[in-house]
Amino acid sequence: SNPTVTAVSNPTAICAGASATLTGSGATTYSWNPGAITGTNVVVTPTATTVYTITGNSGSCSNTTTVSVTANSIPTLTATSNPTAICAGASATLTGNGATSYTWNPGALTGTATVVTPTATTIYTVTGSSINGCINSQTVSLTVNPVPTLTVGAASTTICAGSTATIGAIGATSFTWNPGNLTTTFTLAVTPTTTTIYTVTGSNFTGCVNTNTLAITVVPNPTITTSASSSVICYGNTSTLTANGGSTYTWTPGALTGSTTVVSPTITTTYTVISDNGLGCTNTQTVSATVN
Repeated sequence: SNPTVTAVSNPTAICAGASATLTGSGATTYSWNPGAITGTNVVVTPTATTVYTITGNSGSCSNTTTVSVTANSIPTLTATSNPTAICAGASATLTGNGATSYTWNPGALTGTATVVTPTATTIYTVTGSSINGCINSQTVSLTVNPVPTLTVGAASTTICAGSTATIGAIGATSFTWNPGNLTTTFTLAVTPTTTTIYTVTGSNFTGCVNTNTLAITVVPNPTITTSASSSVICYGNTSTLTANGGSTYTWTPGALTGSTTVVSPTITTTYTVISDNGLGCTNTQTVSATVN
């Protein structure tokens, strides 16, 4: 009698590119087609669902049977990043297509779309699984550009009211200062009327920005008042000039010093006093002595 030949596949379904083991029984020798493979156990790697025919021989008698191996296609994955380049500290959205579920690494993140905030340029690998369990992978690169490191300074961070300060910043390619929305490539002259904190926004060649602040302290000038003991004198007499509101005083003409000074002009004279407030800020005031 002809042999009763049976054939099984383990597993019965594979993903494209994987292998299955075909096993025959009931005969002495076996031949498998397609492929003209011989042996009781053979390993096959079909690229599509295939029906294998086994011919089993026992002496001069033979018989045939078939076994099917289902080859499921692996998903065709695409992976994108939006945007493809970010500034350090910003985020991008990674999106996968072509599968039913996705895992992203590094991070073991799951989902069709996932938001990432890498600190350095990173290549992400997405593994996509189809409904039949077949997987594929794809990569996408996300470039991380550094933000500028801004250093700010001024020739002097303390000025007198009405004076000008020169402020500047380095570490970027362009700068915008506020208040004022003033733009510059390096330094800028400002004349604040009160103590002001300036904020500079610096942008580098990749378009990434950073901010820093600089305080300019405005010291008010002294408010000076003057008086004369006698604003009208006779020739040869004296008048006492007095100034208040400052810490030091210098009178001209005469290069006289002090908050009070005695003068004996020979002609009608206007005296100017320059006063310092002790912080380097000065102001002036005048007083006249009429000589008859």
